[in-house]
Amino acid sequence: MRRSLSLLAGLALAGSLLSPLLPSAGAAEPSAATATATAAAPGTGTITTERAGGLGYDRLTIRRADTWYLQSDLDGGAYTRYVQETGGYQPIAGDTDGDGSDSLSLFRDGVWLIRNSRTGPRHVVGFGMRGDVPVLGDWNGDGIDTVGLFRRGKWFLRDSNTGGTRTFGYGMPGDQPVVGDWNGDGRTDIGVVRNSVWYQRDAANAGATSRTFRFGNIGDRRFAGDWDHDGRDSPGVFRNGTWYLRQSSNPTSPYTMTAFGRSGDTPLVRRTAGLAPGVSHRVIHDPNGPVTVHVATIDLAAASTPDAVLSNGTLQGLETTTSMARRSGAVLAVNGDYFESNGRPVHAFAADGRLAQTPQLNGRALSIDATGTTVHMGRPDTRAAFTVQTATGTATIGIPRWNSGRADSDDAAAYTSAGKGLETPPDGDCYAGLAIAGSPTSHPDGGVDTPMSVTGSRCDGPAPVVPPGVMLDGSRFNPSGSFLDALYRGQSGVLSTNLGFPGAVDVIGGTPVLIAGGAIQWQDLTGSDPFFGRQPRTAVGVTSDGKMLLVVVDGRQPGYSVGMSLAELAELMNTLGARDAFNLDGGGSSAMYVNGQRVNRPSDRYERGVGSALVVLPGADPGQANLAVAPPGTVPAYARAERAPAPTQQPLVSPVVGGTPVAGWLAAAQDAGSIGGLSAALADQGVSLPPDLQRAQTVFDSSR
Repeated sequence: MRRSLSLLAGLALAGSLLSPLLPSAGAAEPSAATATATAAAPGTGTITTERAGGLGYDRLTIRRADTWYLQSDLDGGAYTRYVQETGGYQPIAGDTDGDGSDSLSLFRDGVWLIRNSRTGPRHVVGFGMRGDVPVLGDWNGDGIDTVGLFRRGKWFLRDSNTGGTRTFGYGMPGDQPVVGDWNGDGRTDIGVVRNSVWYQRDAANAGATSRTFRFGNIGDRRFAGDWDHDGRDSPGVFRNGTWYLRQSSNPTSPYTMTAFGRSGDTPLVRRTAGLAPGVSHRVIHDPNGPVTVHVATIDLAAASTPDAVLSNGTLQGLETTTSMARRSGAVLAVNGDYFESNGRPVHAFAADGRLAQTPQLNGRALSIDATGTTVHMGRPDTRAAFTVQTATGTATIGIPRWNSGRADSDDAAAYTSAGKGLETPPDGDCYAGLAIAGSPTSHPDGGVDTPMSVTGSRCDGPAPVVPPGVMLDGSRFNPSGSFLDALYRGQSGVLSTNLGFPGAVDVIGGTPVLIAGGAIQWQDLTGSDPFFGRQPRTAVGVTSDGKMLLVVVDGRQPGYSVGMSLAELAELMNTLGARDAFNLDGGGSSAMYVNGQRVNRPSDRYERGVGSALVVLPGADPGQANLAVAPPGTVPAYARAERAPAPTQQPLVSPVVGGTPVAGWLAAAQDAGSIGGLSAALADQGVSLPPDLQRAQTVFDSSR
């Protein structure tokens, strides 16, 4: 198991040094018994664990008879399989050629069959005897895993597969050996498990035990891996097809469960060099805070694609960041925008060229273009229009409200299935149904044209059911109603949306702005409200050289991480190279998902459901498979037709507030780093709040 550390001399948080991670409290372990762990003291110096380099990413593997089953992450989802050698061999994984990725090898009765790749030649090494337990590790820190054996309490390790054996005692006969980098120094350390007690030594030689703890039950299979990507390996156990992965050696630290395999399988953890094209993750520790920060970097020129995801695919309800990441097939994700009591995001939201809502509160937004290679940040100017050909020319009606309340006299309002159960047209208006009649086209200026067909129109009576396409609402006896009343079944038109940024097809919002044009926005980042103080945080930024930054700061956990103020967060983003950056929902909502697992430690001790997420896909976005990109110079439909001017009322606030809050909103409304703290801070600054944010402010103020 290869480990490495990268020293970043210039990256210190708030002028202090960085150190290895300290364990914190969390969920109970799968075994009923617990014991006190002896944790290593924090180190000194500026240390950052670099996931883009030698640390790699762990994947789950099982060996069943003569067959390998390989999984692409730690999630327990899809897998590949292949047959190699005969049964009866003990499987083992390690980086035997120093390329940063583990290969799968076999051992039986002193004979090693080592392969550096699945299809490469095998290297036969004679070392050991019947009854020995094989181990592979980077014992000397040279980046190459070499052979080792455990025999009835004695270890036999080689720094080269060809000779030079070191022998020493650690453990007892009957112990199960488990190796890993327990202290993050780039070398493989030793350990044994006796019954359900783990004994770890932060070295690969004889000496005193560094820590002991209980994890698992008698009869479990044991292994180790870096589940939370902090540069140090943590324990894991396999029991009847279920994997239990704990984030540290502290017996009270949280663990996750994954189903993969069945009873009798042999579990292995293999490490690969990369997560996805252009995607990396690292953990920064500042012991003087203490503060723990997760930083993900996405090279927008690579094949991976950032994407905006709405919880449950609708504006109503909540879903965890982990669930949204797994549902969308993402390799990495963070929580998105603040959310209202019914679950909807606070700011504008669009995905794959489809506008889900106009903003409920003015703020900033991030946009992603159709290729996933260009990102813009700023204040969005979301607007829409519907254009039809008539006997006398072209007619257009503006649609300033999108799942955000009823029409006014001059402009229509749009309702879609994304607002199902949350936004419905009022009774007694004029209505027109629109069905998608062709593939949408994205334009360089950020407009998306979608061919539509009118399914029917009428005025008065009860509001119709919103169709899978779009339902337009117009004010009766006014221009907007007259426009819709004149439409007829089968009439063709073009629905045009403009998301306010060049080439934008995805938009997700947040507030406040941390950095704009390379300058920290100090005037928006300080105040007496708790919202401005040290809280768990999530932020997104873009760099001048085409990188996206996703950052999660853990907080409210003394001894592990106290969080950051908005000003400190802005300084961090500036240090990381952000040209533009803004704050996303924080507090207990802050979450980061990497490689099939949530890697940060939420302040609530559980992952909160949120309204949206910003995810990274390992390739192209399948949701945009039918989205065409117009060539440069093509004039969008809404620019060819005369159109109503953009609305001037700000913000565009839905009158629909909702009744009982969705589960999880109350925690967010009481949270100084989430919607409650934001609402209270805005109110104290004299900002006119929409009804739902007034509700959040009331909840927050009453909880203080």
